[in-house]
Amino acid sequence: MSSGSSVCCCPICGFALVVVKYLGKERDKLALVELDGFCGFLGCLRVDLHDKVVDGVNYRGKVFVKPILHGCDVRRRERMP
Repeated sequence: MSSGSSVCCCPICGFALVVVKYLGKERDKLALVELDGFCGFLGCLRVDLHDKVVDGVNYRGKVFVKPILHGCDVRRRERMP
């Protein structure tokens, strides 16, 4: 895992994250694949526990996905235009 990655468990349900293959269509996540240092995605497989609202967002049926990038802070990269 990269040094910039601080999330080790799902912020929605609290279960551990695992390496996942992203099959979604969100362009911002797909664009990360083109970045230097991209390694993959961490995600939570316990969608059955995501039947809740966190910070005003309804996560029912949604998977938490986080990119893994080597040598940079992921949160800072996500905010860049």
